[in-house]
Order: sequence, then C-alpha cells, then structure tokens
Amino acid sequence: MRWHAALRGTQDLLLRKGMAVLLLACLLLQLGCFVSGLRAQSLGEPVLGWAIAGMAPGLLAAVLGLLMLAQGRHQIQRAYDQLEEAIDALPASVEIFDADDRLVAYNRKLIEIYPHMWGAFDRGASFQEMARASAYSGGVPEARGREEAWLAERLAQRGQQVEPLLQRVHDNKWLRIHEQRTASGGIVGVRLDVSDLVQEQQRLAASQAHLQAVIQAARNAIITLDTDGHMLEVNPACEALFGYTAGELQGAHLGMVLDSGERGESRLQPQLLLGRQHELNGRHRGGTVLALQLNVAEVKTATTHLFVCIIADFTERKRQELRLRQANELLARQSTTDGLTRVGNRRLFDELLRQAWQRSQLQQQPLSLLLLDIDHFKQYNDCHGHVAGDDCLRRVASLLQSCVAEAVLCRYGGEEFAVLLEEVDASEARQIAQRCLDSLRLAAIPHGASPQRGGVTLSIGHATRVAQAGEDGGLLVELADAALYAAKRNGRARLVSDSRCA
Repeated sequence: MRWHAALRGTQDLLLRKGMAVLLLACLLLQLGCFVSGLRAQSLGEPVLGWAIAGMAPGLLAAVLGLLMLAQGRHQIQRAYDQLEEAIDALPASVEIFDADDRLVAYNRKLIEIYPHMWGAFDRGASFQEMARASAYSGGVPEARGREEAWLAERLAQRGQQVEPLLQRVHDNKWLRIHEQRTASGGIVGVRLDVSDLVQEQQRLAASQAHLQAVIQAARNAIITLDTDGHMLEVNPACEALFGYTAGELQGAHLGMVLDSGERGESRLQPQLLLGRQHELNGRHRGGTVLALQLNVAEVKTATTHLFVCIIADFTERKRQELRLRQANELLARQSTTDGLTRVGNRRLFDELLRQAWQRSQLQQQPLSLLLLDIDHFKQYNDCHGHVAGDDCLRRVASLLQSCVAEAVLCRYGGEEFAVLLEEVDASEARQIAQRCLDSLRLAAIPHGASPQRGGVTLSIGHATRVAQAGEDGGLLVELADAALYAAKRNGRARLVSDSRCA
C-alpha cells in the first residue's frame, strides 16, 4: 500500500512524541525521588541511600517503558506491513481520498491500471485533477470530444452512486468502480477489471442479436415452448402461417394451431416430439387445413428448460403431390381405358390376362374368357352413321358391364369386347354369356341394316381353361376366338363354347 509522504511523517512523529512523553514522565519520577531524598536528609537520614532507592524504580520503569514502546512500534509496523501486502495482493485497485478529495493512499493495482499517472498518485493529486488528465489524454473513450461535460457529470456522481459505475478506459479495458464516502468526509474507491466479463456479455449480446435476426427473418415458423407445450415466443413467419398475432399465440397451447388427433393435447407434449421429424396437420385462423413438418429441439441449462419448435409449411407441396398423383392416375386410366366406351382397353386386357393366367397356373383354378362381337356393325355405321355407331358402342359396353358385375370388361378392338372371368368354370361362364345376350336383346337397340331385321345382337365365343406349365394366355384367346367365329358361321346372335369346355 502506497501512503502519501505526509501520512508516513505523521506516523513517525507520533511515535517520537510518544517516546519523549515517556522519558519526561520518567524524569519527573526521578525528580520526585530526589526531592524525597532531600526531605530525608533534613530528618537526619542518609541522603544517598534515599536518592538511590528513589531513583532505581524510575530508571527501571523508564527502561521497561522504552522496551514496551519499541515492541509496540514493531508490532504496529508488522501489522501495517501485512495489511499493505494483503491490499496490494487484491485483484482490484484500492484508493483512499481525504476530505479534500486528494489521494492519500493506493495499492499496486491502481498503478497497473493507470501506469501513466503514477506521478500524480505519488504526489497526492486531487481526483478532479486526475480525472481531467485522463479525459484530455483520451484515456476515457466516452469523454472524447466532450471532456468538460463528462468531467462535470463524473464529479456530480462522485461518491453518490447507489450502483457501481461501469466505465471503459484505455486499451478497451472495462472497470467496475465502487465509491463510498467515509465518516470523516473522504472517499474510498475500488476499481475491478471486468473486461473479460463485459466482452463476453458483448459477444453474447451480438450472438443473441444475430440469432434474433435469423429467427425474425426465417421463412419457417419458430416457436419457443415451455415444458407443457405452451407457446412463449413466436416469430413473424409463425404469425403469417397461422393468421394469429404474437400476442394471441403467447401463452396458448400448441394444440391451438396443430391437430392433436385422437390422443388430444398429450400427443403434442414437447418431450414426445423430440428425436424425429413429424408430419401434422395445422389450422389457419380462417379454417384452412395446413400440411406441416415439425422438428423440436430441447434447450436445457442449470436455470432454463425450454423447447424450440421449427415448423415448415408444405401444404402447397402436398397439393402439388396430390395433383401429380391424380394426373398419374388419370394418365394410367387413360392408358388402360378405352376413350369411347370407358371400359378397359386392349392394353389393360393383355396385362390382366397375363396376371390371371399366372394365378390360374399357381392355384389350378379355372379361367374363363368371353369374346363378344356386335353383329353386322359395319352395316350399322353405314345405315345410321358413325356418330350413332359410337353411341351404340357405348350403350352395348354399359349393358355388358352391368351383366358381368365385378368381372373385367375390355374393348378388345373395333366392335369386339372381352370378358375375363377368374375362378369361373365353363357352366357359370355360359350363364354370364347368356345374360349378356338376353340383356342386349331386351334393350332392342334399332339396327336398320341387320339381316335379322331386328335390333343389335351379339355373337359370343367362350373358352375355359386351367393354365398349365408351358402354356400362356394366348391359348385361351385362340380357343375363344375360334368359338366366336363358329358362332358367326352358325347364324350369329348366339353363344358358342370351345369344344374342350366341360
């Protein structure tokens, strides 16, 4: 601890005065003893003996007093040195000002903070003098360009702060300054270097500002949740996504904007949403259903336990996927559907026959095929026109579909249709074929050019087989086609079965 020279001189002067007073007291004691000796002489007693007897205790007291004073001085000096070492070892500066606000004592740390002001410290300069010097030397960045105004503000605050003063000084160093007035009117100041703390706070503030900027600018909705799933903070994208203001969402449960399903809000507990991406439906304020992807992260510290929920809106993507799926289904239907009659086309028939033949071979179940041809259809077109011919094809297809129920009906080509009947034996197949003949006859579709002079009729060829190894579905088609031509040769408007059908 560095004390001003005047204080050190005062301390030594007090010690010297104490020794002088002690010696004077001893002399007075000796004088008293000497007077006692003279009195003894007047009484006829030995003077020398009295004098010696009277002076001995005084001399002994003087010697003892000097020894005690020396010992006390040594103890005081030792305690002072220990105190000085302790204060010098502090990580903060200590400064003591007298009632005139002049520096009277300081420790080594103050010199480390302000090495260029050591001379002012040593001569006990006033606080105002040192503060002005710091301001005009550029040692206080906030005072630059307004030195006198800053000095006036600083002096007005001197010793009056309820809270410590945070001040930036040279080399971007930050100090926390505590000042306290003493009973004698002086001021004790403590300056603690908190640069690391302030810089860390600045980095943290910059990081938080950056994070907030990212959150505010994010296109995805970001929600901060408590452990029960209540919304604490939301970003602008969240407001836009759900149509609610931040004030309306804050404090509400996540179930306000997300579909919780049959399990209710318990499904939306943040802990249960951790670990993987979730696809959920949401609700806009206006009632629109939203397709959302949800990711939840946990933020857990010694004092904080929160969850951050990031929500991506893929409603439009879902709509596009639905439109694409519908378009693909339409394309698939168009590629396998006859455009005129809306029943299966030849491509679908060939694929279904291949699959049905494989199943028949595997399961050893019968597979039946009906080939149906509209009789004299060319003459129908010539007589009634192609538009009427197209309408006739549509009507026949509709009638046939109602007769075969769930069986596969396809337009095989031109005015020819095919019915594929899985696990249907020959007898049942013939019944279905007869139902088709009867239905068309009862419909009585006029045919002005028919040699039969009646309505539109059908010729049907029927074949039934159980698929065998080494054969393919083409064999079944050949058998049914041969039966169809036999029906035509035999006068049309009839059913003919392959001779190998039981």
